[in-house]
Amino acid sequence: MELNAFLDRISEPARRAIEQLHCTKLEDLLSYSDKELLALHGLGPKTIRILNDFLMETKLDRNPKRTALLVIDVQEALLDENPYHKEELIQNINTLIRLYRSKKNPIFFIRHEGKEGDTLAYGEAGWQLAKTLDYVDEPIIDKKYNSAFKDTKLEESLKALSINHLMLSGMQTEYCVDATLKSAFEKGYQCVVVKGCTSTVDNPWLNADQLIDFYEQAIWPSFAKLIYIDEIK
Repeated sequence: MELNAFLDRISEPARRAIEQLHCTKLEDLLSYSDKELLALHGLGPKTIRILNDFLMETKLDRNPKRTALLVIDVQEALLDENPYHKEELIQNINTLIRLYRSKKNPIFFIRHEGKEGDTLAYGEAGWQLAKTLDYVDEPIIDKKYNSAFKDTKLEESLKALSINHLMLSGMQTEYCVDATLKSAFEKGYQCVVVKGCTSTVDNPWLNADQLIDFYEQAIWPSFAKLIYIDEIK
């Protein structure tokens, strides 16, 4: 409907030029930059001005949200450490996975590889994704550092899909989730963390629930939007 409303405002040559792109909705057209649109024969600066005016009138975003879910380090060895609210964590993450899958939004499973002799060492039973995860055949990004972006193909994969929005979940709250979130923020991604979808274990200074609360209340609001799972539509 929105695409047709816009096409009704432009000239016949410009309309024919846009039809070459085989767009079925306005969001498809908005995935092209001004430079790419101007390269089309029959489409000039006037059409771009009409498009921008149309977006302002209809309060539509020139850069619509293209979201992906990151499931970080939900692996057998980390679950064996009995992280805080383990059963609820898996249930909530699986809810996110099924929601993203139902909407055909990308999901990336992040898997940490520890050093030789570590329970997370490559090929060890603990290195495997948790059996309780609702994993089917989505991409797995293997990493060796806290940040899922460091020396991996994650950013390349996200760019290939024009992703600009990330929802983060997984373990551990204060390590790999935190590092990945801050890296994503620095790279310009809009980020969301769902409460109840990250976890960790006790350390000598704080209990796991205190750690999670500290990051959700004091650290992450500077880098992400914090929401509850029932707020997701």
